[in-house]
Amino acid sequence: DYLRRQLCLSPGVPVDLWAIADPPDGQKPFASLPTLIKLALHGSARQRLTLQGICDALVARFTWFRAHQLDDAWKNSVRHNLSLNKVFRKVPRDVKQMGKGCFWELDLSGGEGHKRARKR
Repeated sequence: DYLRRQLCLSPGVPVDLWAIADPPDGQKPFASLPTLIKLALHGSARQRLTLQGICDALVARFTWFRAHQLDDAWKNSVRHNLSLNKVFRKVPRDVKQMGKGCFWELDLSGGEGHKRARKR
């Protein structure tokens, strides 16, 4: 499994947000935000979540996100990472599904990297 190898996880450890060690009180998790998003998606029941679902998973797992739940900055960073990184694929909702926004899934077929060249 790609994520297991990337994060050097032992075979018995689930590939989800609980694979990340708890940071010291008041600190962000040591893993990068794209890594946290990958784990949230992979660890979800259907391996797909909405933006809100990803944010909810981070809040449920880590104290720092819970303490900054009303902060839009980190949520905007999640949104930015979803749209920037190739491994995150946007999946529209089924017409019959209620709710807001699309789903996001992992797509490891294209490798890591950005979806488009950055302008500098």
